[in-house]
Amino acid sequence: MSLYALSAAILLFALAQTGLVFWSYRKRLNSIDSGQSLSVEQIETVFKSTPIERSLGYALIAVLGYLILQTIKQGFDFAVLMLGATVFAGVVWGIDRFLTKKSRDALLARAEESINDFDDKVDRTALEPGLIENSKAFFPILVFVFVLRSFLIEPFQIPSGSMRPTLEIRDFILVNRFAYGIRMPITNKILIPVDQPQRGEVIVFKPPHEPEKNFIKRVIAVPGDTVQYDYATKQLRVNGEIIEKTLVDKVNIEGERFNLYTEHLFEREHAIYTNQAPASRRRDEWLPSQGVVVPEGKYFVMGDNRDNSHDARYWEGTRRLYQGDASNKGNNAWGFVDEDAVLGKAFAVWMHWKGFYPSFSRTGSIQ
Repeated sequence: MSLYALSAAILLFALAQTGLVFWSYRKRLNSIDSGQSLSVEQIETVFKSTPIERSLGYALIAVLGYLILQTIKQGFDFAVLMLGATVFAGVVWGIDRFLTKKSRDALLARAEESINDFDDKVDRTALEPGLIENSKAFFPILVFVFVLRSFLIEPFQIPSGSMRPTLEIRDFILVNRFAYGIRMPITNKILIPVDQPQRGEVIVFKPPHEPEKNFIKRVIAVPGDTVQYDYATKQLRVNGEIIEKTLVDKVNIEGERFNLYTEHLFEREHAIYTNQAPASRRRDEWLPSQGVVVPEGKYFVMGDNRDNSHDARYWEGTRRLYQGDASNKGNNAWGFVDEDAVLGKAFAVWMHWKGFYPSFSRTGSIQ
């Protein structure tokens, strides 16, 4: 089952549970006559969740936990999940406010008059079904977190080794969502421009070939630049200038043999890996020897693990193979990252998940 289908199924389950809870809750609130005297036992009977409600609540928590786990594993768009949770909690809060709060307050007022030492005998925190209580408690928190991650800072997890040695698998990074402008949640359209990605910066974005996922790569060229890449010699040129790299070391990591370089990308320096083995030619290479000009509103990106990164050097070639478009009628449709697909600038590693526990040995800024 896809995550979209799983999310839809959980939403339907949550809506059904919400309907059952409010129906049962209202029925209990209206079960006591207005002239009837009240006891502690009656109050607890009215407000206490039924076994079915509690069982469904535990089941909902379990499936939500599973959904969050799969979201992290598969790189699903967490913003959609966060928006859904915020809206759901807000809807439950709103329904309670307009459907049951008035009856509950009236019943509690009667109970306070009928029962001596009411506050000592009755736990006010348990006077709402768990679904309503938790939704009201978490709604403002969810709103705050949603606004924070939509406009300011968002955490991401590194799922692959395409950015080694800069970023390792299971690094947890922070992304500045404000760096390139204030954007609409979900659609990511720019509302207020702030800045533009620069060569050498590491960005998180939605790639043209898999727009439902989040990728992280380094900006190599910006609008107007001419990019050339020799797949055989692994030589990169931008605007006709050879991008120099200085050999630092030859490393062997878990049987993989790399050359560690410092790459000098104009004013910026950063580390990259290339395989020690000769380049393996691929069918999805698409950059011509004379290079291509990066269109307006687009960016050309590459991974720092140069021979082990599926990036802008290959996306367009994949499209041409997949669509049988040898004559390029798509006009390099998958060759670049669109500015509306950029989610933000990666600026720090805050944690690394090492085996079964977190490690903070890699904490620091991203070069």
